Amino acid sequence: MFSDIFKFLHILFKWPEFVITMTDSCNRLAVGRGKIDRLSDLPINVIHQIQDHMSIEDAAKMSILSSTWRYACASNPKLVFDTEFCTNRTSSNTIDIISTIMLQHHGAIKIFLVDISVIHSSQHSVIDQWMLFLSSNGLMDLTLQNHNIVNAPYELPSCVYSVGLERLVLSNCIFKPPCSFRGFLKLKTLLLKRVAFELVAATSSILMPNLERLRFTQCSGFGLLNIYAPNLFCLCFYGCGNDTIKLSPFMECTKLKIVAIESHDEVSLNRQDKAIKLTNLLNSWPNLSHLILGRYFLKFFASGTGAESPPTRLTRLRCLYLSDCDFDREDQISPLLSILRSSPNLEVLQILLSQRKKCDMEVDVNLIEEQDDRKQGRLNNLQMLQIKNFHGSRIELRFVRFILGSTPLLRKAIILVDTDVNERQYLKISEELMRFPRASPKSKIVFRPWLKEQGRSSMPCC
Repeated sequence: MFSDIFKFLHILFKWPEFVITMTDSCNRLAVGRGKIDRLSDLPINVIHQIQDHMSIEDAAKMSILSSTWRYACASNPKLVFDTEFCTNRTSSNTIDIISTIMLQHHGAIKIFLVDISVIHSSQHSVIDQWMLFLSSNGLMDLTLQNHNIVNAPYELPSCVYSVGLERLVLSNCIFKPPCSFRGFLKLKTLLLKRVAFELVAATSSILMPNLERLRFTQCSGFGLLNIYAPNLFCLCFYGCGNDTIKLSPFMECTKLKIVAIESHDEVSLNRQDKAIKLTNLLNSWPNLSHLILGRYFLKFFASGTGAESPPTRLTRLRCLYLSDCDFDREDQISPLLSILRSSPNLEVLQILLSQRKKCDMEVDVNLIEEQDDRKQGRLNNLQMLQIKNFHGSRIELRFVRFILGSTPLLRKAIILVDTDVNERQYLKISEELMRFPRASPKSKIVFRPWLKEQGRSSMPCC
C-alpha cells in the first residue's frame, strides 16, 4: 500500500529520486539531497485527495507517514463506508467503528456513503443518529445502500429532508417526508432503487428546481407524487410497476435529453391521471436525444391503434433503444414505425426482441410496405442498426430490408440470431439478408448467434 502512495507522489511532484529514512523519534520521510520533508508540506486538500483513492482503513494507516498527517483522516470531508468495509464485519463492530470515526471527526462532512445492509432494522435508530449528526455538518452528497432485500427498508428521518443536498442515492428505503417538506431546492441528482414513497396530499408536490438526473429502479408508491423539475435532462424508470409510473408530471420537463422507461408489467391507460399518447409525450420533449423503451410502453403508447399521427419531428433524437420488443404485435411495431418517421436525424437503432412463442401470429407485412412507400420513411442519418434475439420471421426480415434500403449512411447492421434457430434456418436467413438491396454502398452486415450471457448492449443511463 505504501509503495503505491510513493509512486503516486513521485508522479505528482515529478521527483527525480527520493531516499526514505525512518527515524525512531518521529517516523518522518527525508526526501532528496537536502532531506526536505515534502510530505509534511503538502496542502491538506491534496492529502484528502490522496486519501479519497484509498479505503478508509488505508487512509487511517497513512497517518504514520508524517506527523502532520496524523489527523488528516479526521478532517477529510468525504467518508465512505462501502460494501466491502461493512460486510467484512459484524453488525455491532461496523456500528461501533463508524460511530467512533464520526465522533472523532472535525470539520464538515460533505460526502457520506454507507452500506447499511448488515444493520438489522432493530438498530436503525443508530443510523438516525448518524443522519442527525450529518444534517448539521454541511452534508451535500448522501448515499445509503441497503442491498439486503430481506432486511426491512430504512425510513429516512425527518432531519434529512431539511438538508441542502445536491446528490441523494437511496436503496431499499422509505421516503416519507414531514408535512413541512416542500422539496430539495439544491438537489441535482436523485437515484432511487427499491424506494417506497409514502406521501400525503401535503407532501405530494415536491420542488426540485435544480434537479438534472432522476432515476427510479423498482420503486413504488407514486400515486400522489408530483415532482417539479424544470431543469431535468435525464429521466429513467426501470422495473417499476404499472401502478407506479406516472408520466404526466414530466411532460413539462422540456429540457429532457435522455428518457428510459422499462417495465416488467402491463401498462394501463386507466392507471394514468390523464390519457397520454405517443404524440403528446414526444411533443413535450423537443430536446430528446436518447430514448429507451420497453415492450409494454410501446404497447401503451399505441393506445390500441396503429394509425396514430406521427409526433412533431424529433430532430434531436440520435439514439433509440427498444427492449423486449415483439414484432409479432401490431401495437408494438406501429409506434416504432411512427417514431422512425419522426426522427430524421436518428443515428443508432438498437432492438432487443422478446422470445418468440410458437403460437404467435405474424403481423401483416403491409405495415412496413406502407412505411417504405412514404418519403418520410427514409432514415438519412442512421449509421448503426443492432437487433438481438433475431428469429428470422417474415416481419423481422421485412423490417431489416426496409432499414437497409432506407439508410444511405448506414455503416453496420449487426444481426444477432436466437440460439434456438437451427443450422438450416440460420443459413437460409443469412442468404436472404445478403440479397437485400442496400442504400449505403459502405454498409456491412454482421450476422452471428446471440450469446445471451453477453447481456444487453450498453445503453445510456442516468
